[in-house]
Amino acid sequence: MKKYLKIGLGATLLLFTVCTRAQEVVKTNAKATTAAMTSADMNMQGAYAMLMQMINNGMRDSMMNVQQFKIYTDKYFMYAHALPGDSLADYGIGTYGYENGKLMEYRFFTAANQAHPDTFTISITKLGNGYVQVMNLPPDSLGRRYVLTEEYGNVSNPVASPLDGAWRLTKAQFIPTSGAATTDTGARQFKVYQSGHFLWARTTMNATTPQPVSTFGYGTFEMAGSNKAKERTTNSTFKTALIGKPVMVQLKFTGKDMYQQTIDWPDGKSVEVYERMK
Repeated sequence: MKKYLKIGLGATLLLFTVCTRAQEVVKTNAKATTAAMTSADMNMQGAYAMLMQMINNGMRDSMMNVQQFKIYTDKYFMYAHALPGDSLADYGIGTYGYENGKLMEYRFFTAANQAHPDTFTISITKLGNGYVQVMNLPPDSLGRRYVLTEEYGNVSNPVASPLDGAWRLTKAQFIPTSGAATTDTGARQFKVYQSGHFLWARTTMNATTPQPVSTFGYGTFEMAGSNKAKERTTNSTFKTALIGKPVMVQLKFTGKDMYQQTIDWPDGKSVEVYERMK
């Protein structure tokens, strides 16, 4: 009986904590929708892990269970998370700027809509070690409007590298230990590095259905000399192959705006060429 009582009290305490935190974010939400970004808020560059996501339908707030990561480089932003109940990715990438005290995100590619441009106006409130963003979503097919609130923690490391920035995949090849090499020319893949963190996402067409399939991965990295990096994946579609397993990436730079990465796998090696997005 005591055991069940402890479990019940623990669950009640957890629910109380979640509800209290949600109320705090709602208050921040209300402030952010009317407040403009100050000069101290204008630098978004860094890596952020989402702590909370909440959506309001005009009547009530609903908490969402999403583990999302977001990176801002000097010009670009990118976010990614696994689809609920799946390991495939939802992600987006674009440029950003500031206008009338608001953060403007100009998305040019997403997993859902692919190459479809969208502009979002976002209210930002900086916290002690992170920020809250509030965004009015476009109306759905029934004309319903929603307000999305997200809280992020800043996980940036104070390091810089020649990889920092946003990159677009231009060529991908796999060379197996036996057999012929294969070249993938149909994938759309992006990768960003910033503040000791990386994030990549890839969209290909399903071989059997005309539906896009998107995958992702993100984590930390460090340079191991001028032509090598070590990546440590913390979340990815490929949980068994990547999460918690350091990967050595051989790098070959062609100037500052193009590089080739080579990774040795048990069954062969992958060679990818990236071009910097400007």
